Amino acid sequence: MKSACSKGLRITKIAVAVSAMLLAGAMLSGCKDSKNRTSSDDVKLSVIEEGDLVTGKPYKIRADRQLQELSADHGEVSAVNPVTGENAGANEWFYVFSEENFASYEMPDSAAQKEVNDSAEEKSSLKAFTETFHATLTDGRTRKVQQDFAVTDPLLPDQWHLYNIGQNPYGVTDAPLKKIDLNVIPAWRVILPEDKKQIDGSGVYAAVWDTAVDLNHEDLRERIYDPGIPGTENFVNIGLPLETLQEYPGEDHGTSVAGIIAASAMNRLGVRGVAFNARVTSFSIDEDEYLIPGAMLNMKQLNLANASWGYDLFTSHEPALRDLYEALYENNIAVFHSHGNEFDEGYSEDDKPYSVSDCLEIPADCEFKQTDEMARYPFNIQVGSLNSLGVKTSYASTGANLWVTGFGGEFGADTNYPGRSSAALVTTLTSYDPGDFTDPDEFSPWRTQDNKYYTNMMNASSAAAPSVTGAAALAYQARPDMTVSELRYLLARTSRNDTAMPSLALTPLEGYDDTYGEKVTFDYGWQDNAAGFRFSNWYGFGVVDAGALVKAALECDKDPVCAGMKELPEKFISANDNPCAYTDDSGRLITCSFSDFQNEEGEPLGQTELLADAVTYDVSGLNYLPEGLIDACALAASPEDEGITEHNIERKKAVFKVNALLELTAESQSGTKSLLKPLYANWDYLSGFNVPDDDDDEGDDDESAELLAPLDIAASAFYQEPLKEDPDRKYRMSIRSACQIDVDRLNENMHLTFYGRRK
Repeated sequence: MKSACSKGLRITKIAVAVSAMLLAGAMLSGCKDSKNRTSSDDVKLSVIEEGDLVTGKPYKIRADRQLQELSADHGEVSAVNPVTGENAGANEWFYVFSEENFASYEMPDSAAQKEVNDSAEEKSSLKAFTETFHATLTDGRTRKVQQDFAVTDPLLPDQWHLYNIGQNPYGVTDAPLKKIDLNVIPAWRVILPEDKKQIDGSGVYAAVWDTAVDLNHEDLRERIYDPGIPGTENFVNIGLPLETLQEYPGEDHGTSVAGIIAASAMNRLGVRGVAFNARVTSFSIDEDEYLIPGAMLNMKQLNLANASWGYDLFTSHEPALRDLYEALYENNIAVFHSHGNEFDEGYSEDDKPYSVSDCLEIPADCEFKQTDEMARYPFNIQVGSLNSLGVKTSYASTGANLWVTGFGGEFGADTNYPGRSSAALVTTLTSYDPGDFTDPDEFSPWRTQDNKYYTNMMNASSAAAPSVTGAAALAYQARPDMTVSELRYLLARTSRNDTAMPSLALTPLEGYDDTYGEKVTFDYGWQDNAAGFRFSNWYGFGVVDAGALVKAALECDKDPVCAGMKELPEKFISANDNPCAYTDDSGRLITCSFSDFQNEEGEPLGQTELLADAVTYDVSGLNYLPEGLIDACALAASPEDEGITEHNIERKKAVFKVNALLELTAESQSGTKSLLKPLYANWDYLSGFNVPDDDDDEGDDDESAELLAPLDIAASAFYQEPLKEDPDRKYRMSIRSACQIDVDRLNENMHLTFYGRRK
């Protein structure tokens, strides 16, 4: 079933715990809310142009008299605007709050901060900051002048994913862990000298492929872009009527996604998006899935697309849709896909059509996620989810195709589940009064009349994907002609693994399986591959670092690997006959070895050596025989009846049972391993369902059509590792199964596809 990936939870316990915060930043402005703290005979300063403390956008300040010099305790003062090069007028200066103030995650004490917090009913987020200026008069005497700056984006202090100092206005039991955030402030501080602009997402266009975005939201209406594509009126920027929201709770999902990416900043309203000057276009998830990529290809300005949804559990096979994703990749439109939230869904038969729940006891991932073309296409960027405590969101899915991890949080409320009573993300909700529909924050201590158009309950991979999309939008501004291959490389290179974030530490997850009567591995933990990239199925190449990503994008041409990714990779496919065979006496283990690689024109790889951009394995021929270690093998291998019958229902349950005991592992020529599908991960796949429709070609032979229906599973762990023809060292895949497998049928389709660049 197609579904938005965010999980929601209503709060049943009201807990108020608030801590002091920093984010005066985006928020602090001087024109309307500044206050000068001087006596009548002292120097007076006034802010005549708004700036921003967090991004370092300069404030323009004027003194009431001529001065020799002006300096500040916590920032830089200059007669020249450091961004635009503009010269200040007489008795005027530009003031920039220093980036160093954010490095310690402790805001300097100030009079304004104390005044606001002391007057507040609860100790709350920082609402103002006082800078101390030192003015040198014309006669050489000096005077201290204090200037207050007041907030503009009032909910920015609550957005821990942007700057995390441990704030807890949400009243959750487990407050955010300081420093667990996007590291976006260093990105916002970057100045592009040629453009005379700071990094903020300007000139970048993002598609929000989701439930329809509320075009009237106060923090989004200035960000909406109409591409004017003919024939898209029913699914592009259609808006969110109140009636829809009332009938279908959760339709605010797309609006929350859009806010994480690009909510406006410095407008005295609500929140701030990661790329707050990017433009977004809403593509409704309710439209035919084939139409959306086609429309995106007609949007010439489009840089990237966010899809915070997916197909849970059931495998779909649509080669034409895969071709559309390939066209997006080839046209340098990056697709970010939320990887899912089914890690712990080992439910009973009443909730899911399977009964295997052994995954919960390990704990291992309960569902295999490479089920649809969006998830399987290797150049779509799969995004996992981190919570505010610096570990994987408890229910976030894992997988061999994961690329990067974003910030998703947990439920945003107190729950009865250990480790889940921590923060979600604060973002846009709708433009309607929450009393008019089902308010996800109804019982949250965070909800007030002042924040009624916003939510603190957006969570998991639905929130994580747009946090990465926003960071990528900043990188696109830094490098407007960036290719998707360059972006994937930069994400893999700059994301933070367990060596940079110790909270991400993993150890191999092992256990004993009764069916096989031996020890098995459910997760390899972190591994260093032969190309120097560190990868895990839980976090991909690590947690996105917006600051490092932007700076690396600016330096791409100086990096020979990045600079070599302007063109599309070459594609080679293994062509050796019968690559798979049983390799043990028990009949449980099949090993497939791949060689004789050819490109699509049939030209052999020869002595050429390629470095991997992507590696996939076609498992479409996977089919069971009746014999095996469990009784379910016979039923799973039995023919399917026409229509819905009791036999078919029981057969499907049997398929789930035997697939739960199916393990797929891969190994590169360099010896790096990838756990493609772990034991106990539920999956419905059985060869034969994915024969393409023959409506247009009625005379086609079903068996030959099946050969045209690959089911390619991606492995990210081999990124940038080599491929060359070597009889002693080959890429391999192993299949462990409790049922005998039809090897002849497996070999009809099994091959490895290698996308790479010449070394």
